[in-house]
Amino acid sequence: MDETLSLRCKYCGAPLGEKDVKSDSPYVTCESCGTTQQRVDAKAYLEQMMGQVKSWISSAMPTGFSMSQAENVDPVARHNIFMNSVRPKVDVETTEYRFAFTSLLAYPMYVLPFTVGEVRPVHTSEKAFEFNAKVKSVEALAVDDSAKALINRAAGISQAYAMMINNTKLLSEDKPGRYTLMANNFGEAARVLGRVEGYGPLCDRLEGLASICTGTETLLGGDVVNSTGQFESGKTKLEAVKAGLFSNPELGVMYQAVEEELGLANILWNVVDILGHGTDMDPLKTLEVIKRVLDIRPATNPQWSFLLNSRSRYLEIFGYVAEALSSKGSGGTITICSGGGAYLMPFWDVDLRYSFTTGALWSKKGVEVTEDLLIPADFVIDPGCLTDATSGITDIFRIRPESGILAGIKGSETSISKGEGITRLSDTASPNSAGSRKVIIPLSTKKEAEKLAEMYLAQRTSRDNKLKLTKPVIKGLMYIPCDIEGGKVRLPADFGALVPERVRRMNASDMLTI
Repeated sequence: MDETLSLRCKYCGAPLGEKDVKSDSPYVTCESCGTTQQRVDAKAYLEQMMGQVKSWISSAMPTGFSMSQAENVDPVARHNIFMNSVRPKVDVETTEYRFAFTSLLAYPMYVLPFTVGEVRPVHTSEKAFEFNAKVKSVEALAVDDSAKALINRAAGISQAYAMMINNTKLLSEDKPGRYTLMANNFGEAARVLGRVEGYGPLCDRLEGLASICTGTETLLGGDVVNSTGQFESGKTKLEAVKAGLFSNPELGVMYQAVEEELGLANILWNVVDILGHGTDMDPLKTLEVIKRVLDIRPATNPQWSFLLNSRSRYLEIFGYVAEALSSKGSGGTITICSGGGAYLMPFWDVDLRYSFTTGALWSKKGVEVTEDLLIPADFVIDPGCLTDATSGITDIFRIRPESGILAGIKGSETSISKGEGITRLSDTASPNSAGSRKVIIPLSTKKEAEKLAEMYLAQRTSRDNKLKLTKPVIKGLMYIPCDIEGGKVRLPADFGALVPERVRRMNASDMLTI
């Protein structure tokens, strides 16, 4: 049955599948948007759309000409009608839809499970499908190769665009089965664009996304083994597309979107790889961990919005989740400090070098000091840390060493900070397996930790003009063994009085652990 004459979904305008068209059921389900509707409503929408198509044809055709007679008209006459009456309208509208479609391609068209994305296309899918039907309705007038190529291009672009608009709706809804629908749309869009010259890289991108969506749906069903090949196939496609986009001016707009899609696919691929190689964690429980990470939103603060509102931050965070999972049984390691404790709490280890002036008169001199600072890796969910950096860090300048005023006059001070215990603890860190210990999941990125450290140092230097600080260096993430007592965290004695206020405010019930 001709697609323009089949039943149409009243919600998105897509042609319904042959199975639904031939079925006697009073209800039909759209394979593009997933909506179930009454057959009578789908028929009514088809009639409405065909009315728009006929009106469009009438406005384009010479007076007295009917498309029902097109096959019987002389080819030369058909060619003249197409060139003089039809082509100008098709050209203008195709350019409009092609531009909007290209703009849409600059956005990532995939999101992780349990998350949503917001992409706002210029047109509705109903309008794009309607234009597709209009173009196909005048196909009989395309006689020469140039005319046929235009019709083919307009039809392919408009149908693929409509499918992608439907996928933007699915991106915004965390509903069961959406990845299957998205895979259908990606696959169909790739199929129709495969007949259009110049869209090869886009077809590969869409096919790659179709495989990744299929793999995601398979993984959500608990089938790790069969999802592996689907993720591998999708990743391979996207990697090839990314590598070739620099030499494609028209589709180069896709580069950043493909890069983000690839990053998101790698997150799930890492999880799948770990689950398939030795860990005893249940796949669905692992996905639940991912969901919980995504459900915890960072605190709101205008000074931090650029970092905390970036979707790419989760690429890094889930890399740490994958490492933690791997350390639980599939041969991987994480950096762990020595000590006992049933829990491993993540901290950012910051290398700080500073100098200060000590002594008076002829004994005055500068002293250089190296210290370690530690930042709890979930500080971003605590609004207090984002406004007062001292509450989210081991505040080594809060307590001065007990060297006395006389040492300051003589110039015998060696430090004005008190972080020896922290440095000793940091020096014991080495790659190890988490074993049976529970790993607390980090919720911040390296850049976010760097910003907090810089805020802290800015606060301290504003209070002491003799203090000269270099730029802090984030050495990395390390896990410190600890215990939970009475719902609160008990850190090693090495912290002394330097336990960050963030840790004191933590509740064990709110922690995410693996």
